[in-house]
Amino acid sequence: MQIPTRRSRTTQSPAAGRRGPRALVGLLAASSLVLSGCGGGGGGTEGEPADSGSDALITEGTLVAASSGEYRPFSYYEGDELVGFDKDIADAVATEMGLQPDTQTGRFDTLVQGLQSRRYDVVIGSMTPTPERDNAVDFTDGYYTSGAQMFVREDSDCSDPRAMDAPVVGVASGTTYQTFIEDEGLAGEVKTYGSDVTALTDLASGRLDGVVTDKLVGLNQVNEAEQPLRTCGELLFSEEPAFAVRDGNTALVEDLNAALAAIKEDGTYAELSEKWFGQDIS
Repeated sequence: MQIPTRRSRTTQSPAAGRRGPRALVGLLAASSLVLSGCGGGGGGTEGEPADSGSDALITEGTLVAASSGEYRPFSYYEGDELVGFDKDIADAVATEMGLQPDTQTGRFDTLVQGLQSRRYDVVIGSMTPTPERDNAVDFTDGYYTSGAQMFVREDSDCSDPRAMDAPVVGVASGTTYQTFIEDEGLAGEVKTYGSDVTALTDLASGRLDGVVTDKLVGLNQVNEAEQPLRTCGELLFSEEPAFAVRDGNTALVEDLNAALAAIKEDGTYAELSEKWFGQDIS
């Protein structure tokens, strides 16, 4: 999802009492973190960990995880509380690593910059690896599978997105969906939005001919908001989002991969997936 920056809101939830098999490792790793501004012989520049291969965290003992907060049902606000699948996965992974979760939000197109400027340790926000992003950050293993879907109003005659006549298509800015639509020439006009939900609302109101977004996100909006929308055609492409960390922080990538594997093995992932989607989306 590239939009003007808004002030991030922060919610914190205490780490659960359960500690996974990597809890001790996570605690030991956290205790040896190199923090910016602290003395040491690592030779790192200000604002960067001395050893880019270490799993240095912004704050010792805490995993600061970011998402957009505008991507229902993955991350969104109910009142002042951040909820969603990505939020729950971030909390579960942090707990598995023996760390306190600190979940924050920012506009999707600012999240990579937030990693680079050390506002966040990790983006757990449905970010799909692309060559451009891979040059800026490091990615973990994928954590779920979905795909890009064209949504239209119920009264639309659309049966194939590629056969639409120069449609006005809405999309969240900075997403892989925007890039795909523009590269494939699937729209007469592309209108960008700060969130997929806003784009889908404009579609329901008749301001757009279609919206391309994640299929799970669109179906959730149709079902939860009871909007008169439907899918058009098959998936435009499939994708496997992953966690993103600062470029070169390979040890943190390894720890996150191990924690993700652990919550899948012990059933935590399946439980959360069933809670939000009624199925296993891994």
